[in-house]
Amino acid sequence: MQSAYAEIRVMDLDDSRFLIIDGGIHSAVSKTTQENILPYVWVLDIVKNIKNYADDMLLIGLGGGSVLKSYYADNWDVDAVEIDPAVTETAIKYFGLIPSLNIHHNDGREFLKISSKNYGVIIIDAFGSSSIPFHLTTVESFGLAKSKLKKGGILALNVESVGWDDIIVGSIAATLQEVFSNVTVLPTAEPPNVLGNVIILASDSPLELKEEFLRDYWNPGYRFSANYEKNHAWDNRFMPDIGKAKILTDDLNPVEIWSERINLQARKGLHDYLGSGSFLW
Repeated sequence: MQSAYAEIRVMDLDDSRFLIIDGGIHSAVSKTTQENILPYVWVLDIVKNIKNYADDMLLIGLGGGSVLKSYYADNWDVDAVEIDPAVTETAIKYFGLIPSLNIHHNDGREFLKISSKNYGVIIIDAFGSSSIPFHLTTVESFGLAKSKLKKGGILALNVESVGWDDIIVGSIAATLQEVFSNVTVLPTAEPPNVLGNVIILASDSPLELKEEFLRDYWNPGYRFSANYEKNHAWDNRFMPDIGKAKILTDDLNPVEIWSERINLQARKGLHDYLGSGSFLW
């Protein structure tokens, strides 16, 4: 379907269901259980363990609702902001999202401006390969997000990139460093030079995790498990070399241009991967 904002498709392949927005995969779940199968969603769960208790969370960018459902299931009080009502409709119809959850239809930055609530965690998951909204990646935007965080709160961003050291990763990390004391990057892709997601965390409090919390090497399916992805990301966390990185501002921000290269890479592999699937919508 074509909404006011994007082309939205739902596709089944074997036991997996995919939400495809403007040609990029935004959610993937088991068709039978509705459970997430994308590594970056599992890695975002690390934020819960850093906080070490359920808190208020704001999610900007709904997709199929996997992040929202994960935090809601662990007793977090979640507000979600999604600019496109058709995406919410699709998540409810095909991805098991509960209609009664607290979802606002608005631009993410505009919602931050008008919201009177402060959060323990803000997650920005609105950066697809087809488009990175430049106004959500600037010093000004990150400063606004920080003003809506509780003391010691965490801002987390899901970013698709071509390699761990992509120019987008470095510039977003450098821009976050202008606003927050601590920034770290959690990679998901292997090897480090291929297309994949990185989770970027920022906080004025230390980003620390009890190492023993993640370990589960005796799981028979460990290599393909959520716990493996969490351990891989945490063990390989890094801070990019930001010495020459461009600081992104409302006046100067080329992320939409940079994202075209990522967009091309994503589409090169998409048709091969999903070629035999069937579209439901």
